[in-house]
Amino acid sequence: MIALPGCRTMPEVPITTPKPLEVNLNMRLDVYQYRGDEPADKEAGKALAEANTRMRNRMAEIINYKGNELVGENHRGLLEIRQVPAGKWGEDMKKQVAAENEDRMLVMVHKARESKRTVQEVQEEQWKLQINQANPKEWIEIPGKTPGTFQWARAGDQPAAATPESPAAGGQNRHRHGQESPPSGEAKPVP
Repeated sequence: MIALPGCRTMPEVPITTPKPLEVNLNMRLDVYQYRGDEPADKEAGKALAEANTRMRNRMAEIINYKGNELVGENHRGLLEIRQVPAGKWGEDMKKQVAAENEDRMLVMVHKARESKRTVQEVQEEQWKLQINQANPKEWIEIPGKTPGTFQWARAGDQPAAATPESPAAGGQNRHRHGQESPPSGEAKPVP
């Protein structure tokens, strides 16, 4: 007889073990949270930092324009040209004021967004801050005689009652040089 090798049975393999099986699992779970607007936030932060740097870099020029009574602080927290000098200096001044206002608006819009306020509220806050820090010769817009109107005055010429209180000054009208404004109704001395 011929035996076929394929029909042969295999020896039995034991499945049991003398010791129970041990399984060691080491897992690492890293959780990252991404906001969908993160790249825009980084770009906005970069643009804000650049705007602040540009404003710092042109500060001396702006102070010069204010000192020469060419520009003033309006009630929107922006610079306003009051007089344009002739020639190249006048053209340069227009460009500098436009660039300053653009950067100020960028900063104010960012501040409004961060603090969940309107841009107008932030503009008013910045206006109050700027006029309370103004030097006596600088032109500033102050509240007019009727609500919602404004008038131009030199910071040193208008009474303290006409100057709105700055939230940053804690309700006190303090100027850049540390002098305190006289009580309401009294005019500040003109230096």
